[in-house]
Amino acid sequence: MIRRAMFWLAKSFLLVWTMTAIGATHVHRVLLVDDYVPVRIILRNILTGHVDLQIVGEACDGKQAIEQVAACQPDIILMDYNMPMMNGIEAARLIKKSWGETVIIGLCTVQDTYITDGFLEAGALAVIFKDRIDHLHSTIQRAFLKRASSEHLVTQH
Repeated sequence: MIRRAMFWLAKSFLLVWTMTAIGATHVHRVLLVDDYVPVRIILRNILTGHVDLQIVGEACDGKQAIEQVAACQPDIILMDYNMPMMNGIEAARLIKKSWGETVIIGLCTVQDTYITDGFLEAGALAVIFKDRIDHLHSTIQRAFLKRASSEHLVTQH
């Protein structure tokens, strides 16, 4: 357990150092998309303490997410899979057609290959499982670093 924590801490430090070294001081605009309000509150609380992120909007389903992207112009979207009206994969696919530079990170409750592959095929750069949400900020940072190389991230630790 301690070894895992030390590894994670070292990896996080290296990531922050790399971001600083390349001049990555940009504040990224974040849109939170989940139909369950308590999850959006948790996401907001996790991300609010990070100076490189600004929450610019929230949505409760895929259709509302598309409307919010047009209104808020986020750099990154954290999007749940299972939502009413339109699921996260469908919304991600439509968003990437019009806003191709937007980074999308899929959120899902269960480790399901169908969901993970669906998000990645729709244009998401990463998928994080909600039981690994403590890795959210590092996943966001890595997604921006990986955007240029088009590698996909699946946070499973």
